[in-house]
Amino acid sequence: MDERLLSIFRGEATERLDRMVQTLLAVEAGEGDAEAIRELFRHAHSLKGTAGMVGLGDIGTVAAAVEDVLSQARTSGELDPAQAGPLLAVTDAIRGAMEGRPIDAPAIVAQLRGSEAPAEAAAPAPEPEREPELARTNGGAPAARPGVRMLRVSADRVDDLLDVAGQALTGLRQWEHAVGDDVDEFTRDALEQGETLMLGLQHAVLDLRTLPLASIVGRLPRAVRDIAAAEGKEVSLDLVGVDAQLDRAILDTLPDLIVHLLRNAVSHGIEPPQEREAAGKPRAGRIVLRAETRGSEVTLTIADDGRGVAPELLARAQSPLELADLLATPGLSTAEAVGDLSGRGVGLDAVRRDLEGLGGAMLVTSEPGAGAEFMLRLPATLAVLGLLLVERGGQVFGLGLTNLEEVVESDQIIVLGERVAVDVRGEAIPLVDLADVLGMTAPRPASGPAVIVAALNRRVAVRVDGLRGEREGIVKPLGPLLAGVPGYVGATFLDDGSIALIADGRHIVRRSTTVAAPVLDAPPAAPARAAETAPKVLVVDDQFTVRELQRTILTSAGYTVLTARDGREALEQLAQEPDVRLVLTDIEMPVMDGFALLLALRDDARWATLPVVVVSSRGGDDDRRRGADAGADAYIDKAQFDQRTLLGIVQRLVEQP
Repeated sequence: MDERLLSIFRGEATERLDRMVQTLLAVEAGEGDAEAIRELFRHAHSLKGTAGMVGLGDIGTVAAAVEDVLSQARTSGELDPAQAGPLLAVTDAIRGAMEGRPIDAPAIVAQLRGSEAPAEAAAPAPEPEREPELARTNGGAPAARPGVRMLRVSADRVDDLLDVAGQALTGLRQWEHAVGDDVDEFTRDALEQGETLMLGLQHAVLDLRTLPLASIVGRLPRAVRDIAAAEGKEVSLDLVGVDAQLDRAILDTLPDLIVHLLRNAVSHGIEPPQEREAAGKPRAGRIVLRAETRGSEVTLTIADDGRGVAPELLARAQSPLELADLLATPGLSTAEAVGDLSGRGVGLDAVRRDLEGLGGAMLVTSEPGAGAEFMLRLPATLAVLGLLLVERGGQVFGLGLTNLEEVVESDQIIVLGERVAVDVRGEAIPLVDLADVLGMTAPRPASGPAVIVAALNRRVAVRVDGLRGEREGIVKPLGPLLAGVPGYVGATFLDDGSIALIADGRHIVRRSTTVAAPVLDAPPAAPARAAETAPKVLVVDDQFTVRELQRTILTSAGYTVLTARDGREALEQLAQEPDVRLVLTDIEMPVMDGFALLLALRDDARWATLPVVVVSSRGGDDDRRRGADAGADAYIDKAQFDQRTLLGIVQRLVEQP
């Protein structure tokens, strides 16, 4: 059978099984009605038909038996709640068969047709220590609304379309920047209309990249039921606001995080039925999973009505951030006894780490005896970020708005021992220089704005030269050649076509503990080179991102920078700019590569002594030896690229006699 058709079937079947599970849980709780039974019947009937068409006969046979049982219930208008559990077990068996596990169809059919309440043993026994399984994002999608046609598209195709849309928008903005304001009204209106259309296209594609939270949480109520039963507890899970849209990449990571928090809520939070009754609570505990969209963020909250966090732990935390930090301390256990599900003091630290890897944060609040609430703050998408553009040392950087709290003036300086801080409404927040954090060499400003960055449950004030405003930017990866450069999450194009690197808020906070300097330790600002005397450097690389990265680094250090896409363009540039003082070149380029450029330079009396630095991803000994033999003065491996190293080499070679 065609794997594409099987994939389509698995996606549709997952949707139907998720909805069957939700309905059966309602029936088990005594909330099923005639419409619920008819819906169950329709799903079983559809599963039977489509399974047969794609050659999954055993699944079709089992679905047909389920249909027979539900047919009788549909006629009577009632389904015995006692049958919900066995039918839930059958849905597990069907789901397992779709994932490649064996299914004993004859035994299941015999039990279903031989009894009104078939034994739950019809389904394969759950494996020990196995996390409750969740529908994965790319394997299924939310159920379609009546009358809405669904089309399944691979994530890669959506990403390609988003990339094209982003390039089109960037090209239009470059054109607008180039023509400036000196255009007629008709042209200006056409440009504005074009940008509106391009933005609309970009957002439409982003909508394709996102899916509702409902696409991964359909099986959670069943998972909570099974976890609670294993501990002799009664717990229900309510899903609220799960139509909130999230990036597919985020949804792929979320299931494990959510399941861990739900298991903790059942094991640590919800009391046994007798204990709840003695405390005047309902016998069954209640957990609410609630999602809410707030601008470019989605807040996911998991709240329970259990015993709450222990008072002695609450006393050690002064805020939701500190409580989250405390509970996520490796080795900390809040359980009275170590059991199979929890109490080992591991896991919550991994939840926080994975959450921070998505650019999110965790906060925890609790009231003894009334329950606990875990709040996860997440970006809605990883493809587009709301950015604050800042300038430091002549270079523009982007800071994700999800990590920013406010902008303050950095002149209210407080000295705390050997470190400095800024006073923000009576709170001392450590102050660092963005240049120090990112390893730049730039004159230190005497004053200016400071951006409050919040990450890793800490806050730090970051000094910059100025603010360039907010914008929404498509995040472009740095690529394998620059992926090892620390401190950045990607890059985005500016309106003039230049690139702004997006600084990682987590890196800024981590580095803040090692780069903060005494207030009087700042060196005097170096006099800026006059534009007409600034040494000229030629950057040669076929990748635009690499050229722009080196150009911005060198420009911020006071050099005049020329660029070329290959060796031939470099020779043409040198013919027009004979006062170039140094060349930075890649090796692998079309038309004329770096080695050929080196040989051409050394064979020409005009450039025989011109310093040349190779900046290449080919960092092996053989490549370095070949570069030296061809006449390279220095060799930098892109995989170990560092701004300070680059600037140190350039300064040494430019200033040598």
